[in-house]
Amino acid sequence: MAASGHGWWRKGNCSNDRAKVFNCLYEWFTDNTWRQQACSETTTLKPGGGSTHRTAARRDCRGTERTSWRNHVEVDVIGEIDTGEKPMNQSEVNCRVY
Repeated sequence: MAASGHGWWRKGNCSNDRAKVFNCLYEWFTDNTWRQQACSETTTLKPGGGSTHRTAARRDCRGTERTSWRNHVEVDVIGEIDTGEKPMNQSEVNCRVY
């Protein structure tokens, strides 16, 4: 069993159709901190997602205790100014690493 997260982007009003994308997984610890557990490689992607236009971060579980996880996706559209947003999706998963 493993925790996993994916990263992709939507073109929106961007002029360019390529972006450098990566994502990282964070596990919630009992000392009230988020700790990074895995990151994908940075990949140049077209917009849209799907199995061929996304990144993936994965970390094997050591136990099945219900734990909070966050997936942070970083997108840098090539040739365009980046905004300061840091989107994270959070979920409770029966997976614990620590």
